[in-house]
Parts: sequence; C-alpha cells; structure tokens
Amino acid sequence: MRMKKILLFFLQSLLINAIFIEESSGTEQVLADMSLEDELKFLAAERHVVVTASKQEEKVSKTVATTSVITQNDIRQMGARNLLDILRLVPGIGVTESMLGVREIEVRGVKTQASEKVLFMLNGHPLDHNLQNAGSTWAYDDMPINNIKRVEVVRGPGSSLYGANAFLAVVNIITMDAKDINGYQASTAWGSFDTQQYNAAWGKQFANTAEAAINFNYATTNGINVPVQQDVLGSNGYAPGNSQLNEGRYDLDWNLGYKGFKFDGRFVDKPTGTFVGPAYALSMQTKQDYKDYFLRISRTWNIRDNLTVTTQVFRDNFSFDNRWQVFPNLFVRDGITNNRSGGEIQTNYKLSENQDIITGFSYNEDTQGNIISKMGSTADQMANAPDWTLNLKRTRWGIFAQDVWDPFSNLRITVGGRYDRFNDFGGTFNPRMGFNYEFIKNYSLKASYGTAYRAPSFGEMSPSSQFFTGNSSLRPELVGTFEAGIVTHPINGLMSQATYYNSKITQIIAMDTQSVYVNQGVMYSEGVEVESRYDFGGELQGSFLTSNVVYQRNIQNNLQAADVPQVRANVMMNWAYNRQWSVYGHMLYKDSTQRVIGDVRNDVSAYALFDLSLLGKQFISKHMDVSFTMYNLLDKQVYDPSPLTAGGPYNYQQVSDYQQAGRSFFGRINLRY
Repeated sequence: MRMKKILLFFLQSLLINAIFIEESSGTEQVLADMSLEDELKFLAAERHVVVTASKQEEKVSKTVATTSVITQNDIRQMGARNLLDILRLVPGIGVTESMLGVREIEVRGVKTQASEKVLFMLNGHPLDHNLQNAGSTWAYDDMPINNIKRVEVVRGPGSSLYGANAFLAVVNIITMDAKDINGYQASTAWGSFDTQQYNAAWGKQFANTAEAAINFNYATTNGINVPVQQDVLGSNGYAPGNSQLNEGRYDLDWNLGYKGFKFDGRFVDKPTGTFVGPAYALSMQTKQDYKDYFLRISRTWNIRDNLTVTTQVFRDNFSFDNRWQVFPNLFVRDGITNNRSGGEIQTNYKLSENQDIITGFSYNEDTQGNIISKMGSTADQMANAPDWTLNLKRTRWGIFAQDVWDPFSNLRITVGGRYDRFNDFGGTFNPRMGFNYEFIKNYSLKASYGTAYRAPSFGEMSPSSQFFTGNSSLRPELVGTFEAGIVTHPINGLMSQATYYNSKITQIIAMDTQSVYVNQGVMYSEGVEVESRYDFGGELQGSFLTSNVVYQRNIQNNLQAADVPQVRANVMMNWAYNRQWSVYGHMLYKDSTQRVIGDVRNDVSAYALFDLSLLGKQFISKHMDVSFTMYNLLDKQVYDPSPLTAGGPYNYQQVSDYQQAGRSFFGRINLRY
C-alpha cells in the first residue's frame, strides 16, 4: 500500500470516534467519602497525568509522546487477572502465546519471542536485566494486578531518556504505596482451569517521618488445557493431546521510607511448564523455574525551590533453572544467573515557570554466570554437557538531558538526547524532539521524532555455543520513528485522537544460514492508531464508551511481516447502573495473519472475542468489592500463530497453531480495612 493510502486512512480515521484508554482512581477511602459527582471529577483529574513520558509529572494533554494510562479503576472494571489483560487493551499492542509458555508482546506490528524491544519498568526501575535483555516477560508477563496503581505505556522510541531496549515502547508499572493502601487489604480470586490468586497487603504512614507498605501475591493455574493437533520432531512423532501450561508464582514487594530515604524492591518466583514446542508440553517432566528480584535505595533532595536531585543505587538478579524433555529419551537441563548493579543521579531544574531542564547520569555493571548445562536419557540421570553460553561481564554508563519548554500557553516543545557507552560494543547517541500545539481551543497537533537502540545480549555476543555462534562484533539494533497526531475534544465528554507513525529499523540482529548472529536486514513500519472516549453525563454519570483501532503495515525483505495482523480493534463500554454496580463489556477484533515464506499452511484466521464483567463496590459492607468476568463469552475457537521451523539442533517442525482458551470465568473478592 502506498504512503498516500496510509495518509488517507489517517485523515478518514479522524472522523471515527474510536478511543483512548486512560482513566484513573484515587485512594479507596477518599472515594468512599465523596459524592458521585466529586468522585468522577477526582477520577477525571487523576487520569490525565503521566510521569513516564518525560521523567516528570505532566498532563497527558501536554506531552509530545503517544501515551496511554490505565489506572486501578480501569483494571477493576475490566476484571483483569494480570498484566497481560491490561496490555491487550492498549492501542498498537498485541499479546500472543509462544511455544515455551512465555507471552510475546507485539508493538506496532513488531513481534519477537523474547519481547526484547519493549522496556518494562516497575516504579521507574528497568526490568530488562535477564539473558536476552528482554522485556522481562519471562518473570512479569502474568504479574497479578492487586497492588497496581496504574500502568503507563509510552509508544515510540524512549532511549533518549531510558537507554537500552526502550525501542518500541516503555511500559511503567506503578504500584500502591503506604498512602494508597492506608491499612489492610486482602483479596481472593478463582477461575477456570483451577486458577487461584491470593493477595495480602498492609500500608501505613507514621507521622511525617516514616512509611511502610508490604504486598504478597500467590497465584497458580493449571493452564488452558486446549488440544494440540500434532508436533513432529524429526523422526520422533507425538500423538495429538492437550497443552499443559501449568503456572505458579510468588510475589513479594515492599516500599519503606524514613526521613526522605526509600528502600523498595520486589521478589518473584515463577515455576511453570511449557505450552508446546521442542520442549514438549505433553510431558509433565518439562519444568521451568524463573526467579527475579531487585533492591533499590533512593532519595530526592530538595536543594532549592527550583532544583531537586534524585539519587538511587540498586541491585538486580535474574536466574532460571529449566528442565526440558526434548524427545522421549532426551532431557536437557540449563540454567543461568544474571546480575546488575548500578546507580543513577537525576536533576530537575525549573529554569522558569514555563521551562524545566532534566539531566542525569547512570552507571551499570552486568554479569552472567552460574551456567548449568546437562543432558541425559532420563530426567534423573543427566551428565554435564558443553556449556551453551559463557561467564561474561559488561559495564556501561549513560548521560542524558531534556528540555521541556512552554514558550506559549498553547505550545510545548520537548528536546533531549542520551549518550550510552558500553565496554563491549561502543557508544550510541539517541535524540528526541517534538511539539504539542493547541492551534484551536480543544484541538491540538503534536509531532515528534526520536531514535532508540536495542543492545546485543550476552547470548548473542558469546564467542561460541553448543547450537549457535555468537558474534562479538555485533552492533545494536537501531530505530528512527516519526509520529504526528491530532487530539480533539469537540464536545463535552468526548475525546478523540489519531496518530500516524513511521519507523525504520536497521541493523536487525538475527541468525544467518550458518547459525551465526549477525546484523542484517531492514524493516519499515508504519501505521495509524485512532482512539476515542465518551463519558456520559446526567443519569449515566460514570458510564463511558471507548474504542481504539489500529492499522499497521510492516515490510521486511519487501514482504509483509508474518504472524502479525494489519488491523486490530478494541471496543469497551462501561454502564454504571448506580454508584455500587457497573457492567463492563470488551470486544477485541484481530485481523488474519500471514505465514512466513515456505510455510504452506493457510493464514491464521481473523477473530473477534467478547468479554463481560460485573463489578460491585461496597458489596454487603463498605469494606468489600466483588467482580466477576466471563472471557470469550461466545466460546469462539481462536488460534495464535506457531512458527514453522526446520533443521536446527533438534530438526523439529511445528505444524499446529496454538489454540487459545474457550469460554472461561474469573471472580474476585477484595477486602479493605
């Protein structure tokens, strides 16, 4: 499709009221004491603020970045089970199953198995410290939602502020602190496939000198238990059966403060099976175990009225110990530990009432070690095998600066850049610039350009491996993205936004025909994201209709990218029957997806799914909320695309797509004291 057709779609889409997902909630006790009208005003004010876009609090309506904010109130209304349910509603983002049971996060039509082109953060702390410098989906894809206060998603390049792997998007998960909890909270949830979730939290402020918040989650599920048609691994065939993606997780996070100092962190232990693939799911002897934690000490120093300095030091750890049944008589065990230590200092200087200067410096040291590599004919009898990777160390430092300037009340200009220096592959500079101009009251134009990079991982740069060859000469993947959009508020209660983006990804890291990692290929990505929200008034206050539709086109080697749709749409509606009860409906449409060259299977069919949630606030008592959700209400049979792979160490071919769950339910009870 030619560029003019894309631009025509962009202009036509401005006429579609199809929405932005960003609503917020405040502290539960505060809302309980408000009238309905005051509560709605409070929520409206909260939902228009974002921190991730520029590392300082600003109104979403003023930022130059393409931003979505999903808050605690949104999360409860939709009956979300975990982080994946939240991300599925964000324009330009898709979630699909992988053969190993780790979900793939697609952004603007770009999808990889490790989701390494998305930077996940927890309260502003990057979580990309594992083997692949990935989007941390191995440990955080199914993160429970109980203590999530809001999720901020900034689409587009973010390396000018956040450095490595803020390539296509930044997802910042912000959790509740002591003020938000303000007492005791507990919840229990249950659902299909023996799904269970339990949560307990406590938070308290002690005068003006100290605060403490602690949260514990436990979750388990027996997987979606759907048919697997057939897997063929070389000469060893497996009969059809059902997937067995058993998953469990333990989460403990804390936020402690004393006289300005803060100590926070999170520990995750995630034992799981696998969905289907070379490590075959039909055998319960395949097991994965991922552990992840980070510790951070920080403080913000108020030097002067117009100058603050934030300092932090941290320690991160990611490890896994996995056992795979590759064939009936072949078991493989592998494991690794990745550590990261470092710190950052950031200054926020208010040059004037209309201009803020942000600068910072960071230093990180990454190590990889404790390699486990074993192989044998049974799960209990495995001998040492050649190491599949090496003990490695990497150091890097970065310096960044950003100027946020409002020369006029209706114009914001943002200019910034960051330089990062790695000891193993050198340096990279990534700028960002953009403006947001309200040319007519309630009508704004915004445009920006920025670049980003994805650093080569340890695994890709290792000199040798049992099954592939690393390349110490690798350069980082690069992307440059131009965005332009219009945001309108044509009538009271209605907001519509349309964004056009165009990206060029170069120096793509991939294996060549000799199984050696090299920089090769270019991908062009462009598309249109249209979003709208209408909040009803009068007797329907608290009700809203919101939707988003995305058209995306990704070309690599002169062909449309495989396994990603060209169109995806969400429609959400909330009906507030009264202040206590509301009904929330969600429809997801995903277009068909093409196959890779050489795959003769039919394209994966398009589908539409419908979910329905019921939320009851202050049920039985003012301390209790309840929710109940039916997913895939119409019991549609849908599939995520599977790869077709021939050759490789196990010479396997995957010939069946990944069937997703049929109709299922999920219910939750929340208690607050």
